[in-house]
Amino acid sequence: MAKNIHFSEEGKPVETQLKKVSFKSYIKWIALAVVLVIGLFIWAPWSSGLYNKYAISKQMSVTERGESAGVLTKAAELYNSGDYTAARKIMQKEYMSNPQDPLLSYYFSITLIKNSQEHEARTVLAKLYEGESAFKYDAAYYVALSYIKQDNKKDALIWLSKIPEGTPNYEKAKELSGKL
Repeated sequence: MAKNIHFSEEGKPVETQLKKVSFKSYIKWIALAVVLVIGLFIWAPWSSGLYNKYAISKQMSVTERGESAGVLTKAAELYNSGDYTAARKIMQKEYMSNPQDPLLSYYFSITLIKNSQEHEARTVLAKLYEGESAFKYDAAYYVALSYIKQDNKKDALIWLSKIPEGTPNYEKAKELSGKL
């Protein structure tokens, strides 16, 4: 080790030893930091993920008349503002009294997915898909998205394959299938 000489307050020389610093330990820490940074960019937890990227962003609009119109208007306001929990609570009551309403069923199922109740949403969406509703293939698409949200690629691909060419979500379904 090298020696360093400096003087004390009284003017007497004081000898200290200098420590050698090994850069090997620094290189290990730098390498670890580089691996972590690269890992974060590959994993990218801040990215929106396939579910968020491919979810349909439709605004809910209510054209209902009668006493349930006011309730559904409030649910639509909550849904459109992104408060899916409050919208689900309102829509659930309405859905229980009118499960045949395709518009209500569709948006209610989306609030279920947004609230991590994918299984319940798939039950509602499967009924829509089995019927003759205008939401038939939108329902199939959202069933697939619910499986994607749960990282179940196999079942998502099955539901994406049910969306025929010429329907509004066909191109998105085809692209999404390619990414899975």
